[in-house]
Amino acid sequence: MDREESVSVSIEGLNKRGWGIGVYQPPGPAQAGQVVVAGGLPGDRLAVRLGKKKRGKWRGDLVKILASSPMRVKPQCIHVPFCGGCTWQQMDYAAQLQEKEQRVKDLFAALLNDSTQVLPGIACEALWRQRNKMEFSFSQNRAGEKFLGLMIAGSRGHVMNLTECHIVSEWYTKLLGDVRCWWETSGLDAYRLNNTGTLRTLIVREGKKTGDKLVMLTVSGNPDYAISQTQLQSFVDVVKMSVAEDERSRLSIFLRVQQILKGSPTQFFEMHLYGPDHLLEKMALPLEPPVHLTFKISPTSFFQPNTLQAEKLYAAALSMISFPKKHVFDLYAGTATLGMAMAAKAEKVTAIEINPHACFDAESNKELNGFTNMDILCGDVGKKLEELRQRPDFIPPDLVIIDPPRAGLDAAAIKHLKALGPAEILYVSCNPESQAANVQELVEEGYRLAKIQSVDQFPHTPHIENIVLLQRC
Repeated sequence: MDREESVSVSIEGLNKRGWGIGVYQPPGPAQAGQVVVAGGLPGDRLAVRLGKKKRGKWRGDLVKILASSPMRVKPQCIHVPFCGGCTWQQMDYAAQLQEKEQRVKDLFAALLNDSTQVLPGIACEALWRQRNKMEFSFSQNRAGEKFLGLMIAGSRGHVMNLTECHIVSEWYTKLLGDVRCWWETSGLDAYRLNNTGTLRTLIVREGKKTGDKLVMLTVSGNPDYAISQTQLQSFVDVVKMSVAEDERSRLSIFLRVQQILKGSPTQFFEMHLYGPDHLLEKMALPLEPPVHLTFKISPTSFFQPNTLQAEKLYAAALSMISFPKKHVFDLYAGTATLGMAMAAKAEKVTAIEINPHACFDAESNKELNGFTNMDILCGDVGKKLEELRQRPDFIPPDLVIIDPPRAGLDAAAIKHLKALGPAEILYVSCNPESQAANVQELVEEGYRLAKIQSVDQFPHTPHIENIVLLQRC
C-alpha cells in the first residue's frame, strides 16, 4: 500500500499516553497489527495514514473523522490533535474523568482489601486557563525555519509554533508571539544536540492568586554561542512590554545557562535580570479554621502546576488523616508545600529535601507563614534520616508524607521508609503506575492500603494525581 493513502481504522481503546488504539488488517497475507492514533477515541472510525510498523504496531496520522465517538466534543484549540500538550481536548470531560478513575482502580485492584476506601475522584473545577507553568522549546530545521512552542505529538523532538493555548492565560501566547518576533531579528539560532546554537527553552510561570509573572530564558553554556549583552537586553525589553506598565513591578525575568561538558555532569547557572527574585502565590485550605498560605517560588523550584486544584489536593490529603499527630516527616519535600499544610494541624513537621534552591524557598515560606513547629533539613534523605536517628532527642514519626517525581521511590527510599516504620504513610503521586508498584512493596512490608483518592489536576490529558494512605498492620 502507498503510505500516502489512508486506511479506515475503528478505535477500540486508549493506550497509556491517551492515544486511540485500533486494529488494521492489510490486504493479502500480511499480519494484522495495532494502529496508534493521536487524537483517536474509542468509538471513532478514522481515515488514517499509516507510518512505519514497529513491534507489531503502526503509528497512524489522523486524516479525517469518518464517524465520531459518542464521547467526542469540539476541542477549544486549533492545534488539536497535533500538539503534544493536550491529548484529550476532543474528549468530553466526564469521559476523561471516568477513564482516569478506572485506570487508577485497575492499577490498584490487586492491592485492595475489604476495608480499603476507594473515594470518588475529585474533578477539576476550572477546565480552562488553569495551568500556572509552561515550558516552551526553541527549534530550527535545516532550512532555517524557526519554531517556538510545544512538541508535536509523537514526534522525535519536533516543535510546533504555538499560536494559541487554552490551558494557560492569554498572556502566555502573547508573550510567545513577542519572543518569536524578537528571535527572528536577534541573529541567534536554536540549540542543537551537537552543542551548537544558543536558545534552548522559555519557562513561563504565573501566580494565579497574585498576578505575579516570571519568565526564564535557558541558553547554551557553550562560549562560542553565548548570548550577548545587547541581545539579552533586547529580550528583557520585549518581555517587559508583554505586560501592562502597572503590572511590571510583579514581573520577574531570569537567564539560565545550561553548560554541557563531556565527561562531567550538566551544570546550570542562573542570573536574575529584572524585577523581584521570586514569584508569589497563595493557597487557601478549607479547614476548620481555614488556613491561608503564601509561597515564594524561585524560577526552578517545583510548585503544583494547577494552583486552584492543588488546594483541593492538599485539603483531600489532610482529610484522609486523623489528627492530632505528634511528628510528621515530609520526605523529598521540594518546597515543603504539603508539609506546611500538615504543619497547620500537626505538633511538629520535619521536611527533608536535597535541592538547595527548594530548601531556601521552604525556609522563606516557613517564616512567611509563621510556622514555628517545622524544621527544614537540606541534604540527602538517607543521610539526614541516619543523622536524626542517632540523636538522643529523636522522636519517631507517626506519619510520613511523600510526593516523589514521576519515577516514584527508588530502593533507597523504600529502605528509609522501612527503617522509620511509621504508623501511617501518605503517598501523593502524579504517576499512579509507579505509585502502585511502590505500594505493592510497602504492603509486602506489613502495610495495608487504607484509602485511595484521585484528584484531577491535569484536564485534557491522561494524567491524574493520586493520594493513597497506608497503615501499618
